Amino acid sequence: MQNDQLRQLIYHSQAVGRPDTSDVLASSKRNNGMDGITGLLLFDGKMYIQVLEGPASSVEAAFARICTDSRHTNITVIGDHEVDQRDFSYWSMELRDPANASDDASWRLRRRLEQFAPELHHYFFD
Repeated sequence: MQNDQLRQLIYHSQAVGRPDTSDVLASSKRNNGMDGITGLLLFDGKMYIQVLEGPASSVEAAFARICTDSRHTNITVIGDHEVDQRDFSYWSMELRDPANASDDASWRLRRRLEQFAPELHHYFFD
């Protein structure tokens, strides 16, 4: 793995059918653990929101795999930038319920998303 800049990419997408989230999570943890990627996956039954963070080259490769995954469509990047530190450093990937406002991971994601333009907030905030 290269020693390149730390990158954080956040995207959302629409689920195709009824994906097995345990399968999605297991493959994410396996692949991300090998690539030095951490992050968070939110899924409400219809939409995914995922944060990928790690070495820029690893995040790029992971996102390329995601873009070819048939379990979702309409993939839209909503944030892609260099960061000084990880927001989810202790998870190779974790699945969280976006309705659970008290959850630390959801709070961290909400804090990051609040930095985005107001026209993007409707994807995440009620």
